[in-house]
Amino acid sequence: MISTKFMGAGTAMFVIGALGMGGNFFGIIDDPNILKVSIFMALVGGAYMVLSVIALAGGAIDDHMYDYKTLHAGDSNVFSVGLLRCMLAITIADGKIQDSEVDKISNIFQHLTGSTLDEETIRYTAEGMLEEGTDIKTELATVKPVLNKMLKKQMITASLYVLAADGDMNDDELIMLDDIREGLGFSMGQCERMKKKFLKNMAGKLGV
Repeated sequence: MISTKFMGAGTAMFVIGALGMGGNFFGIIDDPNILKVSIFMALVGGAYMVLSVIALAGGAIDDHMYDYKTLHAGDSNVFSVGLLRCMLAITIADGKIQDSEVDKISNIFQHLTGSTLDEETIRYTAEGMLEEGTDIKTELATVKPVLNKMLKKQMITASLYVLAADGDMNDDELIMLDDIREGLGFSMGQCERMKKKFLKNMAGKLGV
């Protein structure tokens, strides 16, 4: 059952994350990047374990839910978090976030997911990323296995929307886009084709 697979994967991620956090607490590991990744893995692993227990208690899930092309139960939360952090990674590449950027992220999120995202969540997440820094490439590489190709492409598309929001794709933002590309496992050629298609569609909407 998918729930048992989630339980196993979640437990493994939680244990690895907990070990990393413990190593940092006892001074065995002093790399702040490892601590960030450990915290992220522990949180995602814990979420998987909780969702697995709920799924097991609720009974079997229909077979079509197991199709590798679908978004499995519980993965939607991983996708939503990853989507937000991708957009914020681009946005705060210049070291700040503006009110107009918060509104833009909220609109893009709703457009791609059909769900609303409140301003407080966006600002809180952005502040944490600004204060602690973020290795978006490593974060995405960690959750990549539970995301299908369509969702990965949506993350790239969301990043491109943010890039194009102010009409200026600067070097820091493009470097961050490349980290997102690598984290999601896309080649430079694939990302370039997505970028060209995106810009062509944007030009069409603007009547260029």
